[in-house]
Amino acid sequence: MAGVKSRTMFVLRCVSGWLACAAVAVLSTGCQSAGTRTVQVQFYAPEGSTVVLRDVDDLSAEVRSHGPLGNRFEHEAEDFAVYDLPAGRYSLAYMGGAGAKDATIYGELEVRSPSQSVAREFVARTFVPIRLASVDHQEAEHLFPSRDLSYTEGLERREFEHIQQGDFIEQVYFVADLERAKYDYDVAYYQAIQDVDRELAVLSDREEYIDVRYDAARRTALFRNPDVNVEDQIAQERFDLWGVEEPFIKIAEKRQALARERESLQIVRRDLEDERGRRNALLRSMKIVHRAGALTLATPDLKMPFRESVEQASQLGEVLAVLRIGGRHQYWAMGRAGGGSGE
Repeated sequence: MAGVKSRTMFVLRCVSGWLACAAVAVLSTGCQSAGTRTVQVQFYAPEGSTVVLRDVDDLSAEVRSHGPLGNRFEHEAEDFAVYDLPAGRYSLAYMGGAGAKDATIYGELEVRSPSQSVAREFVARTFVPIRLASVDHQEAEHLFPSRDLSYTEGLERREFEHIQQGDFIEQVYFVADLERAKYDYDVAYYQAIQDVDRELAVLSDREEYIDVRYDAARRTALFRNPDVNVEDQIAQERFDLWGVEEPFIKIAEKRQALARERESLQIVRRDLEDERGRRNALLRSMKIVHRAGALTLATPDLKMPFRESVEQASQLGEVLAVLRIGGRHQYWAMGRAGGGSGE
């Protein structure tokens, strides 16, 4: 892979410490025209790693260290290679990472053009830091727009194990709509949960009423025919002396229907609580931010298990970039146009 040369390929070398490998497209001078909206991105990777990005113009630059503080300040105007990417999908190859020095990890970067005013403001003023997988703990992770730092410890190793097994990791970067998140937490989801609680309260009264009717009907049936009890055959339990189904059997069916209704309402309430909790986690971490939005990485505390991450992030704001790394092998032919991914 290191020797591949193509007009649609870009290679950056991470040289010392925690370095930024910048994805490249049309190089801008810092000003974005009204008709062209691009997103600045930087890849963060361990020392000595290389990123190859395809389907972009043939531009390259070497980036330097972040300095002794390990921050993202631009200490000098020319320190960092920061480039703009138009919306689209870009194939990438990641080589020399910790834990896979002799392997190539393939992936895809999806860049989206912002439409909301808050997201457009962010695109005009800042960049998206993209973290590449590593078996080592990355201290730079704590500089990323993550919400709960307790998830960062050991996350890299678990991610890397999944990649080694042929799975892929998805990272979603979005600009959170904090005003909407606060309204959802304070009003929308609070009211929805209260509505479910009221339904559960009414359901409790219905269940209590049905229970009393059931007990009375069952006692009546057993008193009328003492030979019929729970130990007898099913036919004797279900029918009285005239072959008519006992009333308490029908009431038992209603009890089960109410039980199923309660379970369904409890699932709805749990999901509402989880969604409200996601917004609470987002707001809790943004107390120092006094604006309508913030750049956010969709970390585990902001995602529901086994659900599509991009869709969830879109409910909290506007997605700017999605990194999908790992999974299938890709074949990159020399000079092949359009990325040339395949079996």
